[in-house]
Amino acid sequence: MLKKLSLALSLIVTICFGLSLNASAQAAKTQVITTTDFYGEVAQEVLGSKGKVTSIINNPSTDPHDFEPTTKTAKQVAQADLVIYNGIGYDSWVKKLNGKKYLAVASLVGKKDGDNEHIWYDVPAMISLTEKLATYFSKKDAKNADYYQKNAQAYIKELKQLTTLETNIAKQAKGKKVAVSEPVFDYALASMGYKVANKHFAKATEDESDPSYSDIKKLQTMIKKKQIAFFVQNTQSDSKVIDNMAKLCQENDVPIVKVTETKPKGKTYVQWMTQEFKQVQKIQNN
Repeated sequence: MLKKLSLALSLIVTICFGLSLNASAQAAKTQVITTTDFYGEVAQEVLGSKGKVTSIINNPSTDPHDFEPTTKTAKQVAQADLVIYNGIGYDSWVKKLNGKKYLAVASLVGKKDGDNEHIWYDVPAMISLTEKLATYFSKKDAKNADYYQKNAQAYIKELKQLTTLETNIAKQAKGKKVAVSEPVFDYALASMGYKVANKHFAKATEDESDPSYSDIKKLQTMIKKKQIAFFVQNTQSDSKVIDNMAKLCQENDVPIVKVTETKPKGKTYVQWMTQEFKQVQKIQNN
């Protein structure tokens, strides 16, 4: 009886010790929080199996501007080793949650208040973030530095497929004018060699105010006279003015490039960008 009891106690101690080691191993892994899932994807690609990345906003229908953090969100941020956010007003609420260490992508790539906040549409910025994270994780966990660097280079190779696509598109763009519903896609357009012809109109839409009468008439004229190569529509916008502009484009055979501000469900960042960039390429080839 005593022998059986001793064996049972020994088994319990072994199990508890194993669970303790497993918990310690999990706790030792790097914990990263990102405000949005496209930055979360970058972090996870570099971090791989050596840690966990949690994206606060991973629903395409959630507007990061209007997001209200919960107690759970605050706890996640406080416990994370690193918090990655966009910056320049896009997701400033995360700075109020007392994270240990923050990384603003805007600051990383030299963007300031007043600059276009849709930085994830600037592929070189995503490459810079990948490189920065490889350096950060390598310093934090030096014994796995080669692992992080290899992961980063593999992901950068994927991202460079996008820059190659933009370069090919730019060969035919030649500074042609385009119009946009709002400045979501502007960094990509600049890389593709296009010029936005209705920036004042787009800024009003982004600020959720009605564009002026003169801005509306100017855009309508550009569409009717086909003075733009195409119109970029953020399909997540619920503006009647934008819907009417899209309808006018269809009536006048002006192509529409449909984009979204947030990553669609079931798609990687590279797949998302590729799908949108190829809409531009298809327009050029028609």
